[in-house]
Amino acid sequence: MMTINANASEMVTGRAASTSLRLTRLGHCGVRAVAAVVGLLAVTELAWGADLSTPPLAPVPYSWSGLYIGLNAGYTSAKVTETASGGGGTASANLPGGIGGFQFGANYQTGALVLGVEADFDGTMTTKSVTGTGIAGTAQMPWIGTLRGRVGYAFDRILLYVTAGGAATQLVSTVNVGAIGSASTTFTHGAWTAGGGVEAAITEDLSARVEYLYVDTGNFFVAQVGPPVVTVTGRVQDNLVRAGVNYRLPVAW
Repeated sequence: MMTINANASEMVTGRAASTSLRLTRLGHCGVRAVAAVVGLLAVTELAWGADLSTPPLAPVPYSWSGLYIGLNAGYTSAKVTETASGGGGTASANLPGGIGGFQFGANYQTGALVLGVEADFDGTMTTKSVTGTGIAGTAQMPWIGTLRGRVGYAFDRILLYVTAGGAATQLVSTVNVGAIGSASTTFTHGAWTAGGGVEAAITEDLSARVEYLYVDTGNFFVAQVGPPVVTVTGRVQDNLVRAGVNYRLPVAW
């Protein structure tokens, strides 16, 4: 009887020890599993944190919108043609010279399209003798001004544009028509103008440009001499090439 009980006790003790060993092993495995899960979560969180980091900001596109003022200087080559009525003769002259002045205007940009308006005033140094058949004299253009619209396409800080509008120029003229007589006149004449250019932004507020303009007055009255009365008409065709700088005013637009 005691032997049976002893054997039973040993079996129970053996089973308990085996169970305890298994639980110990399971505990070690559980700790390892928990540690592995915690490590995996930490690595995943670091990876997510790296992926969700704030990307670098893209550069803000340059805007041409705003009011501006500027200075310009360049070269003008005007052709002056004078014609006396009744076959009295025709004379012409090319008036090359320097040109310089100021401009002011405004731009509005939507997308890459830039719309603008500009006015300018330039003094010139163009004086020349006018010679031809039956008519002679001198011609001088003291100044020229324009008022134009502009339409451009912006490649960020580079602006290509075309322009057209009205112009005005003054012609100081002395006319001699053979033996009939002479006259000295000073007139301001309207004209039309068209051209184009390219402008580049140097800083946020300063830009530089080069442009070409063609100016044409059409035929206009110059003077009358006589008797017999002879009417002299003229025409100015001007080519302007100018470089300039513009400063954008700090005004809300």
